[in-house]
Amino acid sequence: MPRLVTSFDSVVLAAVAREIAALVGSRAVRVAQPAPDEIAIDLRAPSRSATVLCSIHPRWARIHLASKTASGGPSSFAQVLRSRLESATLAGVRQTSFERILTLTFQTVRGRADLIGEIMGRHSNLILVEDGTITGSLKSVPRSKSSVREVLPGRPYVAPPAGRPSPASLDAQSLAAMLSSSDEPLAKRLVASVLGLSPPLAAEVVVRAGLNPEAPSRGQAGAAARLWETLQEVVAIVEHDAFAPVVYYDGSAPVGFAPFLFKSLAELRPAPASSMSEAVEMVLGQFGAAARLEEERAALLAAVRAALERVERTAAEVQRAVEEAERTGKLRQHGELLLAYASQIPPRVPHVTLPGFDGAPVTIDLDPTLSAVENAQRLFKRYGRVRSARPALEARLRVAADERAYLESARALIDQASSSDDLFDLRRELADEGYVRARKTPARPSATPGPRRFVLADGATVLVGRTNHENDVLTFKVASPDDIWLHARGTPGAHAILKSGTANPSEETIQQAAAIAAYFSKARGAAQTAVDYTRRRYVRKPRGAKPGLVTSTREQTVYVKPELPGNVIRDL
Repeated sequence: MPRLVTSFDSVVLAAVAREIAALVGSRAVRVAQPAPDEIAIDLRAPSRSATVLCSIHPRWARIHLASKTASGGPSSFAQVLRSRLESATLAGVRQTSFERILTLTFQTVRGRADLIGEIMGRHSNLILVEDGTITGSLKSVPRSKSSVREVLPGRPYVAPPAGRPSPASLDAQSLAAMLSSSDEPLAKRLVASVLGLSPPLAAEVVVRAGLNPEAPSRGQAGAAARLWETLQEVVAIVEHDAFAPVVYYDGSAPVGFAPFLFKSLAELRPAPASSMSEAVEMVLGQFGAAARLEEERAALLAAVRAALERVERTAAEVQRAVEEAERTGKLRQHGELLLAYASQIPPRVPHVTLPGFDGAPVTIDLDPTLSAVENAQRLFKRYGRVRSARPALEARLRVAADERAYLESARALIDQASSSDDLFDLRRELADEGYVRARKTPARPSATPGPRRFVLADGATVLVGRTNHENDVLTFKVASPDDIWLHARGTPGAHAILKSGTANPSEETIQQAAAIAAYFSKARGAAQTAVDYTRRRYVRKPRGAKPGLVTSTREQTVYVKPELPGNVIRDL
């Protein structure tokens, strides 16, 4: 993933605020929560409809108009917003001067309601305020988490402290005094001293003033007048709505956005955007989706890892019990020796040494309160109990082995998941199996489920499961009996089905399908791996087996490099 080179700062927010302000008079028709840290509001006017997205993600927090309408499941805060804002009219949009705080004012049947977005990194929040009192928030902040202010229902709303002068109120003399009091790099000193400047915007101000962002601040105090003039240019852009949104590309990857052309990013390729919201959504939407994908992947992998550790502990305990049972075969032999030599064993002795059936001496511990015959009977009873428990122990070992295989397969599929849809389906499957909790959001991010699909050079199709449940569906419901079933040998991975349209697909087709099956296995990255294949009719699902676990017969094996062949058409 490339590095983000700009920030959602106060000037970007000012540009977005102008765009949202054009919707004043619109009616809120839907409130949804697309993700745990996002709220989306659909607004409708006679001539235009739009969606406002508010995200408080610790790294990708933002507010902007979104290209997609509101979707997602309910939460307690979303339900509060629905009860207050749906059918309400957007009456005003106000940004606190050079702060990353935006207030959307709605006129509701109850009166005025302010939805306040505070875009402040990990302290970001979205708060509903009525008559100066907090009605609800996307993130609660009790006194135990913040000594500055509480954000809880029923508490008065207190804005975050500013503590710095804004560019609009700052004079050149004050700026010179700020610069002369520190040896920090110039751009970093501006961020710490002036309200509303992000590191990229501060660097841009310094470059526009003809200075070096990394130069020590104290040595640049004499250039305060130039810096101040450049700051006033930024103020003028905001006050006169003179925004010219830009998206910056590193090669083909969008890596930044700006409310006007940045001289400090001359090494990147700029492209104009139709709106600030479009630029923000294009860049932060991509970065946010990638971050959310990795966060969900990490959460699922942690759950699977914990389950595997539990299975391993259980299997180790059962294995010890099995080994103990194997040792108890001697109990029967000792009982038989005691009966054979009963007349020669003196009473009330704690142990006795007798010649074994092979002639070697055998020492047997005894209960001194019992006779030799009674000690033999006691040993036979112990032997019988252990022998009757052996089948159950072995069954538990088989169950543990199946569960381990399922979890290893799930881990491989999670590692290979390439979209939020894949991880949504994997979480749902793991929730059904009792390993994780299902997300409160009931809807799949996309409404197009189905296996991965590849078309080979000769027109044959290869289908690959995305989850263990989908592996079962693919193998036993989608595949025909004479289709070819493939799976990387001895390693977790997806099931693949080759539909060639012929009774005997060519060796090249088999090789290509096997390479795809290997690619979607834990063997991805290996120089070569074995892939087993057979007709689907020879694949069976054991009764009670977990999703994705099958047995197969009449397999043949090919050795391939795990890869997606260059001449296939993928993911149709």
